[in-house]
Amino acid sequence: MQLTARALASHTSGDAGTTDMEVLARLCGHSPRQTAELLDRLTASHTLTARHHHRETDEVVWYPPQQHGSVSIDRTDCGPHMTCG
Repeated sequence: MQLTARALASHTSGDAGTTDMEVLARLCGHSPRQTAELLDRLTASHTLTARHHHRETDEVVWYPPQQHGSVSIDRTDCGPHMTCG
């Protein structure tokens, strides 16, 4: 999980991060399925606020917790492929 969290941090800019699932999986040394499971675990542990995998484009978007301020994600936007923590 720590390696995945570090890989996500290196691809995060501002309030969100994004990359291709294949790229993230390769950076972490896991299969895309294993990487998706790790993203779920990071969301459950509140290391990520939410994450979304666009299966059509294979793009993964994630949202780290806000360090300062009170910006939050509108939970009503959580779709069938979005994990909101």
